[in-house]
Amino acid sequence: MGTLLVQCFSGLLEAMFLFLLASGLSLIFGVSRVINISHGAFYTLGAYAMFSASRGGALSPLLFALAALGTALAIGALGALFEIVVLRRSYRGGMLIVALVTFGALAVIEEMVKIVWGADLAACPFPRGLEGSVMVGGRGLPAYGLALLGAGATTALVMWYAVERTRLGLMIRAAAIDREMLSVLGGNVPAIFTLTFAGGTFLAGLAGALSAPMVSILPNMGSSIIIQAFAVVVIGGLGSLPGSLVGALIVGQAQAFGILIAPESTLVLLYLLMAIVLVIRPAGLMGRTAV
Repeated sequence: MGTLLVQCFSGLLEAMFLFLLASGLSLIFGVSRVINISHGAFYTLGAYAMFSASRGGALSPLLFALAALGTALAIGALGALFEIVVLRRSYRGGMLIVALVTFGALAVIEEMVKIVWGADLAACPFPRGLEGSVMVGGRGLPAYGLALLGAGATTALVMWYAVERTRLGLMIRAAAIDREMLSVLGGNVPAIFTLTFAGGTFLAGLAGALSAPMVSILPNMGSSIIIQAFAVVVIGGLGSLPGSLVGALIVGQAQAFGILIAPESTLVLLYLLMAIVLVIRPAGLMGRTAV
């Protein structure tokens, strides 16, 4: 029972990071129909920024939270600049050209990371006071992991409120459904594209910053996790934020328990899940058929 609890907890942590990444991908795709392959690079930048912020030693939980938020905001601003300067010029080329541009951006950012931080493995310390474990059900669960679950749940609620209960969220949903009609009605579609891209990269940067103490920080870490994030988006449904949450929970738990059953086949299990969902629901579990 204790092993099941630990694996379930591990799956929830994995799901939280994947949800932050996948929801950013879904947000961007839902509005601008951009498959943002560079998303993983913004995740990497978030992790390295937190590594730099903690070089002087472990931060207090408050300083760590502020540093993570500041990192995510800076990366969101960088994402907005990238959308305005680079992507906006490539939209007319179609989805394939945009995908190639974002793939090129991923490669460029990874090389820049090597120049600035080097190619060696980096490690970020846990916030002070959150290095240990908390006993739950007779098993010790990492205190930092429990704090992250709370942060992830809070982020999901804030996102839901922003998309479903605010005027900006209404504009975003309108752009996702019919951007031409929104433009005719006076909506600033390019500005919405930029805001959603900034929001998506903000979430990627936040995921990277929060994961920094728990992962091996390497220049190509974004390339690795982006495959899992795309799997979450495909399973949940392109453009669906609730679908990203459902897909992240499925993939996170599948990977956590797949390691116990067949550790050498976890990637195969991921592709198998995607194939099964696509056969049953081509648009994903919660995606719109039109997408």
